Amino acid sequence: MAPKKHSLVQWVEVWSNPALIVHRNTREVLAQNSSCSDVFGQVVEWAQIGNKDWQAWLIEPREPQQFELNTINGKSRVFSLRSGELEDVDYIVFEDQLGWRELRNAFEVNKTRYQGLSAGTMEGLAFIQKNQMVDLNAEMMRILGFSKLEELAELNIQEILGSRNWKKLVSRSGDIQELQFTNSKGKNLVVEGKIEIQEKPELSIDLECTLALMDITERKRVEHDLLQTKERFRLLVETSPFGLFLVRGSEVGYANSAAMELLGFTDEDDVYGKVFSSLIAESDLQRVTEDMNKVLKGEKTPYSEVTMIGADQEKKAVGLQMTLSFFDKQPAVQISVSDLSTRMELLRQQIRASSAEESNTSLREEIIQHKRTQNQLIEAERFNRSIIESSIDMIVAFDNEGKVIQFNHAASVEFGLTIEDAKELHASQFLRDSDSFEAISNRLNEAGYYAGEVTGIRSSEEAFQMLISIAVLHGPDEQPKGFVLVGRDVTEIQLAETELRRSEERYRDILESASDLVFLIDKNGGFTYANPSFYKTLGYYGESIETLNITDILSGSNTQANWMDAITGSSQEVKFKSKTGKELLVIGGGSKQLNSHNEVTGVRCIYLDVSEMRAHQLEARQKSAKLESIFNSSRYILMFTINRKLEVTSMNDNVQGRLNSQFGFETALGSPIIDLLKNHTSDNSYKNQFQFFARAFQGVQQQFELPLVNQNKEEVWYQMFVNPVSYDDDHEELSCIAYEITDRKEIDQQVRSTLKEKEILLQEVHHRVKNNLQVISSMLNLQRRFIDDPKMLDILEESQNRISTMSFIHESLYQNSDFSSIGFTEYLKRLTQNLIHSYSRVATGVALDCTLDDVQISLKQAIPCGLIVNELVSNSLKYAFPNKNKGTIQLRVEKKGDDIEIEVSDNGVGLPADFDFETNESLGVYLVQALTEQLDGTLVVDNNHSENTLEKRLGASFLVRFTPLTD
Repeated sequence: MAPKKHSLVQWVEVWSNPALIVHRNTREVLAQNSSCSDVFGQVVEWAQIGNKDWQAWLIEPREPQQFELNTINGKSRVFSLRSGELEDVDYIVFEDQLGWRELRNAFEVNKTRYQGLSAGTMEGLAFIQKNQMVDLNAEMMRILGFSKLEELAELNIQEILGSRNWKKLVSRSGDIQELQFTNSKGKNLVVEGKIEIQEKPELSIDLECTLALMDITERKRVEHDLLQTKERFRLLVETSPFGLFLVRGSEVGYANSAAMELLGFTDEDDVYGKVFSSLIAESDLQRVTEDMNKVLKGEKTPYSEVTMIGADQEKKAVGLQMTLSFFDKQPAVQISVSDLSTRMELLRQQIRASSAEESNTSLREEIIQHKRTQNQLIEAERFNRSIIESSIDMIVAFDNEGKVIQFNHAASVEFGLTIEDAKELHASQFLRDSDSFEAISNRLNEAGYYAGEVTGIRSSEEAFQMLISIAVLHGPDEQPKGFVLVGRDVTEIQLAETELRRSEERYRDILESASDLVFLIDKNGGFTYANPSFYKTLGYYGESIETLNITDILSGSNTQANWMDAITGSSQEVKFKSKTGKELLVIGGGSKQLNSHNEVTGVRCIYLDVSEMRAHQLEARQKSAKLESIFNSSRYILMFTINRKLEVTSMNDNVQGRLNSQFGFETALGSPIIDLLKNHTSDNSYKNQFQFFARAFQGVQQQFELPLVNQNKEEVWYQMFVNPVSYDDDHEELSCIAYEITDRKEIDQQVRSTLKEKEILLQEVHHRVKNNLQVISSMLNLQRRFIDDPKMLDILEESQNRISTMSFIHESLYQNSDFSSIGFTEYLKRLTQNLIHSYSRVATGVALDCTLDDVQISLKQAIPCGLIVNELVSNSLKYAFPNKNKGTIQLRVEKKGDDIEIEVSDNGVGLPADFDFETNESLGVYLVQALTEQLDGTLVVDNNHSENTLEKRLGASFLVRFTPLTD
């Protein structure tokens, strides 16, 4: 019988190579694994994927062969095929024979591509396992400042980049982050980094990821320089004493404050967008327009002095100098304007100064002193600024409106903002919760200072905890001018505190739930702490140990006198005494606690109660000795164990002696005993029994008989009992028990021969009884030829049917090997067919409807049941359908619980109205009653005869219920 299909699918799916399960006779493919479907497809005409040699091999697999077969993509590949047997099916395994040159070429191509990509990229690349770089390219080596791979062997990636940078990368895996760190050569770098995590583990130390870094230090320096240059230029333009106009087309696009002030304008909207020529006096308009057109063509123009018209039509004498520039990415004319009235005023001042030189001598001294004071103030401010910038804490100053006026480097790093970006923000925007800012402001107004923890928000929207201190800034008039904030990122400190609390809780849980006895005692032996296991083991439930001393639980005078030496040290075995006086053997030790003066202040002890373990060990040694005695004292029993290599791992004394004397080979530990026994199997009786050892390794006990041939060429039989030995759900060894049953097999063969003779004899008896019954039936049939009385003919026919009923039973018995019971269903079918045939002349239109359960009954009950069915069916055929009317006789045999029901019913005329079953003198009725009593059964008669057919159906029913014999 083939294994079930779902078990075949499970078995074949284990193979990684393509594999099939094929029916051994029909060669129908019963199952294929997913790998086979991937290579050849789900529905395959297997005979069509190869040549004739392949088709012949598929029908009759022999030794392994190689064939070129067509795959699902239409290409042919060479496979090495091998087959094997599995019960009544065969399995076929396909091994792809892709040439090593192709594999090597593919490997070299991939290697070259990988090296090219790795060497050609501008990014540093590294593959990281467990915080160690296992592979990286040359650019990554340069960025990190290393020249040899060996220098990275013992370094942790967090040590190189910094734990903060690493956490930032891990928390935002897949996103590009800007990092700052110092490489191994001491060079400060700015890089853009990103990691891709292959699979996020439970522990961060097991992280496997790819790290990419790009050195942007030079780019950041250039950006910073450009930003500074831009700022310097802006300050230069805004603070220049000369007016500056940018004219795009004919309109003013920009004017600095000096230009606005020169012409008397206060609002930029009055100038921006204004036609520049409208600001020039009519007398100078043509010359200025011509100069502007020349500048736009790239020509240089000379300095000129003109008159400009300002606010309120006020005229100003100015000097103009024009150059070509750009504004909003378009050519523009840059016009520098100098106030000639200022120059004239300077000339007048010079004249006045020369005349008053003497009066200014004292003033000059005051100016020198004032400059000296200013220099000191500048130096003090520079010193204070240096302190602020070098602080590791964030220092930020705000004005009364909440705008930033001071922002040090530490704050810039923490918030990820430049001072220009910070000045665009309100103080509340540096906090995640605006309500916090309102509470801080209220506190500052009330007390003038604030200190506490708040949640800040970086430019990247990342929240972090910071500890801040805020104080109000006062001016010379003691009025508030703003406030200054000093803060520090305490996120990592809080994480460390949280981890410390969790660690303390874990260790406390471990201590409280430990099965070991953990306790602390002072230098005098008094208990200061004991865990629950101490109380439970020594019986001090719910009691205080403040009055308990170590000498109260130590057993033995020596240990009590020198208790500190007895309990200190490692792996000490000591006897403790419980509250009830019971001695407990414990193993462990204690360590002395010393103060700063190296004096003993107490002892910390951990002990394990091993009393039960020692008792179990003693019991195990005793049982082992008993089993060893039984193992070697069994004279006729061979006991041994084998491993998966079928080698002996242990054996009793009988194994070596018996196998040596019978088969002539030595057996020792490590001997391949199964292979040795295979050389001595009996060719006549061996039925592949050694396969049971493989099944036993699957965890199923096996019992079988093993035929062997000894040195004298005599067949000997051994009864084998093979049981798997389990270690942690693995069956790595088998326990084998064998004893010789050669004598028993010979006796068994003799008994079988005797039984065979008796079976033949019993079959002959049943055959002769059947023949004798047929002779009697034939004699009655001859007698009928000499009788004319119809009544007598009916009696003879009924007798013949009863004899046939018994004859059928004996015929069934001599045709079967089991004489204790017969198949009742087949027996009744033959019986009823014979009755229908016998009464065909009087019941031509009667049909028989049989509903028969498949039941087995004993010979003792089969004959009475057959006779009952014979009588009831015969009566229905003779009397239920007068005038040869059509009708149906129903025969039902059903097993209900422990009983069997036999019911014969018809839809004929039914029983007569005056019919009394108890007083009827008919032989058939008497036989039915007598045979029912012989079965220890019950008889139920139901006469459904009625004139009104709408209320009841016509006919009669006879139901016999009995319990079948079990012996």
